[in-house]
Amino acid sequence: MGQVFWKFLLAFWGALILAGTLVWAVNEVSRSKDDEPKPVWIGPQLRLVLGSAQLMMDSGGIQLLGDVLQRWEEDPMSRDKILLLNHQGEDYLQRDVPENWAELLKEQPEYKVQDKTGQSWFLLAVPRHEFLLDWLRSGRGIMSSRSIPAQRIDVQHSQPARPHGPPASGDAVEPFGPTGFGDKGPPPEMQGVAVRATMPMPPVWFHPAFLLAAILGTSLLVSFWLAWYFASPVRQLKQALQSLASDHWLTQLGPKVTGRRDEFGAVARSFNQMAQSVEQAISGQRRLLHDVSHEFRSPLARLQILVGLARQTPSESAMVLDKVEAETQKLNALVEEILTYSRLESGAAAVKLQQVDLLELLESVAEDGRLEALSQHKQLLVKADAVVLVHADPDLLYRALENLIRNAIKFTPADTQVTVELLRQEQQVQVKISDQGPGVAYDDLAKLFTPFFRGQSKKDGVGLGLSIAKRAVESCGGELKLHNLYAASGIACGFQAVISLPLK
Repeated sequence: MGQVFWKFLLAFWGALILAGTLVWAVNEVSRSKDDEPKPVWIGPQLRLVLGSAQLMMDSGGIQLLGDVLQRWEEDPMSRDKILLLNHQGEDYLQRDVPENWAELLKEQPEYKVQDKTGQSWFLLAVPRHEFLLDWLRSGRGIMSSRSIPAQRIDVQHSQPARPHGPPASGDAVEPFGPTGFGDKGPPPEMQGVAVRATMPMPPVWFHPAFLLAAILGTSLLVSFWLAWYFASPVRQLKQALQSLASDHWLTQLGPKVTGRRDEFGAVARSFNQMAQSVEQAISGQRRLLHDVSHEFRSPLARLQILVGLARQTPSESAMVLDKVEAETQKLNALVEEILTYSRLESGAAAVKLQQVDLLELLESVAEDGRLEALSQHKQLLVKADAVVLVHADPDLLYRALENLIRNAIKFTPADTQVTVELLRQEQQVQVKISDQGPGVAYDDLAKLFTPFFRGQSKKDGVGLGLSIAKRAVESCGGELKLHNLYAASGIACGFQAVISLPLK
């Protein structure tokens, strides 16, 4: 696993620990010993106990109310304790009373009860500072030893003395005592028997240790999954980049990464596209170097032959010089084609966009094309409805139209015609150049723009015309498409090149 995995995992747990520490620090500061207790929030359970105090007082006297409050405080799940105070601020159960008890009572004035003697008692809810410790001790097996001590049931001693309760007497017995058997005492068969009142244990899933373990376990699983989720694509991308550095240009990331719908998936898809583009560019450069070397080899070989012939037969030097000049012109044209393609491919060609009369430019190209067509017993027909102005580079557009028209004249049979149509649409203009030749094999259509590709053609040429035309049109903001023309019977009856240019 890489560093990203551990950094993410440690950052996740560091954030949890920091958050817990801050919560603990704030809680400790808020519970400073110098701070006086503040009123607590009266929740539904606490409100029910406080609201039922007078009813318990009327039913079982102050002793029953004191027992209930004692049970409430001993319950580890209660966050607060309820003090039962008299007018002097003394608690009935002899517990510690905050010094500002009088101010706290002003916040809870409605919780006031009276015993049978008419004495008033005040119920005051204050926070339990030992709540968290008791809560942590309240688990199964820990709280099992925490119970009310065994009490021997005795009628004369069933009511322990309370410091501020009514005086105990034989004729003034409270209806309910700590044993819960009422004013008649326990049944005869249970007198003298020690009874242990045990506090009920909470279920195991309420134990704080179980809750803490569940939270930590869930956080561990989630953080581990998140760290793996983010680190896995980074690791795969790192391996793919290392493969690229080793000249493995066909390296591709798998669908598990590219199929993701997040930023990692987008990066993976971009990486695959980049790798494909780099592989195609390198393959194209290698193929271009091979093709250029091959194209230069033939004229250079012919030049060597002509030089040897001139040395052997000086009388034919004039004829040899003419052929040398022709081969030199072919080499010069080849070099010019290669330089033009290289500049367009690399973007080094200076593109000068300006307003161009497309019909005028088309007629200029067609004028030279007609002479070439007539010499081969062919015709060139131009169809245009109106003058169309486009924003383009006139030299590049002229070069593209010239290559396409000459290419159509080359492949159309004798006694046929090449048609050039200028069609204006709403947002663009199209120039359609159609011939009546045999067309191109279906498998070769996608390769026509590949430099030096000539397919099954036996015509003269180096195979750069269509490549140059495509890049020249694209430099002007247009698009070039090539396709076969088919008759009604489905047989190819021609070939068509379509130039689409946007209207300004």
